[in-house]
Amino acid sequence: MNKILLFASLLVGVLLTACSNDFEVNAKWKDIPVVYGLLDLADSAHYIRVERAFLDPKADALELAKNPDSIYYENAIVTLERLSNNQIFTLTKVDGNTWGHPREDGVFATAPNWLYRIDSAVLLLKAGEKIRLHIDRGNGLPDVTSQTVIVAPSVLLSPSGTNSTLNFTSKTTDISWKAADSAFIFDANLYVNYAEYVVGDPGNITYHSIKWPWAKGLRRESNNNSFTVEKDGTEFFDLIKNNIPVDQNKKRIFQGIDLELISGGQYLENYVSVTLANTGITSSGEIPTYTNMSEGLGIFDAVNKFWRYNIGLDNKSRDSLKMGYRTANLNF
Repeated sequence: MNKILLFASLLVGVLLTACSNDFEVNAKWKDIPVVYGLLDLADSAHYIRVERAFLDPKADALELAKNPDSIYYENAIVTLERLSNNQIFTLTKVDGNTWGHPREDGVFATAPNWLYRIDSAVLLLKAGEKIRLHIDRGNGLPDVTSQTVIVAPSVLLSPSGTNSTLNFTSKTTDISWKAADSAFIFDANLYVNYAEYVVGDPGNITYHSIKWPWAKGLRRESNNNSFTVEKDGTEFFDLIKNNIPVDQNKKRIFQGIDLELISGGQYLENYVSVTLANTGITSSGEIPTYTNMSEGLGIFDAVNKFWRYNIGLDNKSRDSLKMGYRTANLNF
């Protein structure tokens, strides 16, 4: 469920805007479904969040949000359908807090944290297939539906191979990949891992990681499936310098780099494009709302998270990390 972090801050902003108290005074009470779900081939389980917002001139929306009975449907039935053979899977209602997915503190009630779950071993998603979401809210309310195409993994072109290395002493360093046809928006992150211990006490070692955003919200702009993102090699050494304090009592050991590449589907790309369309310097300050749900608000789409672990540094980069003027005092 970690991929919920993908563009999640934008989604939360839109949904909170939609749940605000700025309603017409004479508006009638209305139940508004709010749905969020991103399916990922790589996940061990899939989760769908189903909630409701209220358009009620006689109640405080912020107070309603604090009451679990107000924000959840008591008897909702959530299913996923494989459109190729009309096979239907019913998700189980679970408390995310007990499954390692606690809800962050904020406007909404945090306990219980109801989600709808299904094991990936049961659903057995396949790249390129179409999946339909169906939600029966009960009480005679209209059903909520949506559908998406499962995103296939991207193929990492550079760095290539399981024993690959990166060179940060050249003018530019690039990461490149070939995306699936169903992928339209991308995030790429590097995680620079290192260990450290107090000089004279190598048995008491601690491990650390520095996140380095490489690409964020990169969009497909043509039918070309190949993508390359370059950075100045010196940025690596600046990253290390700016995130590790100088301490002559500590010895540091480079532990490799992990690369995370997240690919998102067409609806997610549409959502991000619409959300960002009116937030420039000359914007009105209103956040436009995009949804691909038949009723209410939300996003149902697919992402694919690809990892390449333990990428090394070439010899020149290792020497520069150890002896270069930017990082020599960090004791690598």
